[in-house]
Amino acid sequence: MAEEPDFSEVLDDYSAAWANLTTEGIADFWRRDHFRFYKAEEVPELFTEFPSVLAYWRGNEHLHESVDLHFTAVLDLGIPGPARLTSCRLDWRIGFREDARDAEGRPYRHAGKAMAGWNHVLSLWEEVDERWYLTGWLEAPDTSPLYLTELFYRMAERYPNGD
Repeated sequence: MAEEPDFSEVLDDYSAAWANLTTEGIADFWRRDHFRFYKAEEVPELFTEFPSVLAYWRGNEHLHESVDLHFTAVLDLGIPGPARLTSCRLDWRIGFREDARDAEGRPYRHAGKAMAGWNHVLSLWEEVDERWYLTGWLEAPDTSPLYLTELFYRMAERYPNGD
């Protein structure tokens, strides 16, 4: 078994894979044979089969110009056994291509623009050959009133004079 993992470092590497904008680079962090679940905040479904996640990520290849993920407050929740459950905060910023198209090939409504936000993430990991792989991922945003309140305060700090 490898030394105690620093999931902050592993998540930094995962962030770098997302920044490279390739589905296979992202998928390399996942244990396909023990895949359990994937739930992104922006989609209604809970994916329970890895090919569905791959298809979802491949659809994003026609949208993204840039993906910047920043993980903080990473905590190993210490469940017993060979798997690890972690929690963290995910701050994200996505830039969309000028020619962005949705999964059906239609021009994307946010083409040429960017959006950002934050979530809480629970991730499930398994170790294979002294390397940690994801087997589960759940993004949980705050409720709308909490999210909007924090957004208001962030914007007020950034633009104190309303500029």
